[in-house]
Amino acid sequence: MSDRSPTAARPAAAPNASEAPNAARNKVADKNAIVGRRISQEALKKLCDLHERYLKGIPNGWCIVMKECDLSGLDFRNLNFAHGHFIGCDFSACNLEDAHFLGANLFGANFDHCNMTRTNFSRADLRGANFAGAEMTEAQLDGADLRRGAVIKIGATAPTGRENSTFRGARMYGTNLSECKLLDADFEGASISGASLQGADLRGASFAGAELKGVELKGANLADADFRRAVMDETTAARGDLMRATRPRPAPGPERMKKILMDHLVWIQTGQKQGARADFSRMDLSRTVFARQVLASANFHEAILADANFEGAILAAADFSNAILFRANLKGADLRGADLRGADLKDADQTGAKTGELAGTSLSTRL
Repeated sequence: MSDRSPTAARPAAAPNASEAPNAARNKVADKNAIVGRRISQEALKKLCDLHERYLKGIPNGWCIVMKECDLSGLDFRNLNFAHGHFIGCDFSACNLEDAHFLGANLFGANFDHCNMTRTNFSRADLRGANFAGAEMTEAQLDGADLRRGAVIKIGATAPTGRENSTFRGARMYGTNLSECKLLDADFEGASISGASLQGADLRGASFAGAELKGVELKGANLADADFRRAVMDETTAARGDLMRATRPRPAPGPERMKKILMDHLVWIQTGQKQGARADFSRMDLSRTVFARQVLASANFHEAILADANFEGAILAAADFSNAILFRANLKGADLRGADLRGADLKDADQTGAKTGELAGTSLSTRL
């Protein structure tokens, strides 16, 4: 759904009479909405004072109404804009620590690289919002609407750019996303720890390259959610119904792994005439020990290899494209000619690893 109004939405009355007994008297016409303006820190404080008067039902208060305004870099710490309207506004790099946006209309807003520690977005309209790179420790988004949405810019006839709400690269520690509507949301590369997604609608959400630790997924709808390249601990996996989610291939058991490694060694020693190439593509091999194994030309495409141990392993010409190698031990490994394009090597130990051209071939390590 897109916002097709030429100006910001009409300000709603406060949520109940106790919060704004004079709400009807304080209604503001569309002509008073702030549209397309750069807001200063001083102006922000004055607007907050007016908005708090509105919330308390004090005469001459005003329900804040903005559309496509530039609020980037401002300090919102402890400010209360509950039930305000900030349609398509740019909050990038703002400090929103302990700010209140309970029930606010933040349709299509941009929170790129914001400090959102303990920010309250409970039951807010955040359709199409962008939280890329945001610090979201203990932020409250319970009951918020984060489905697809895009603002149609003034003078345009159709939305441009992304429509899915995105949390790419966000740090979500203790974040409350319970009962959220997160259909098709993008969590690529997010770090999610101790967070609650209980009862959330996560149908079609993507967690590519994300890491989930101790996340509550009880009652969440995970149909078609994509966890193929997500790092997920056992606690998180045990808390959610992942039957209809897309997941990586499971790691082989000990006996099967032993046979795969043996067949691969034979494949190498016989010039690919006998045995079989090791195919670990799209498998979850987190914490697997491959130390000092001969795995030249093995296929690890899109595999999850978080905390895997490759110390001293022969990995020449191996395919690690788009693999997840968080904290992997690659000390002294031979990676000459290996394909590491698109691989995530966050915190991987590459001390003494050999890279570069592989003798006798045209291959060189690709990053």
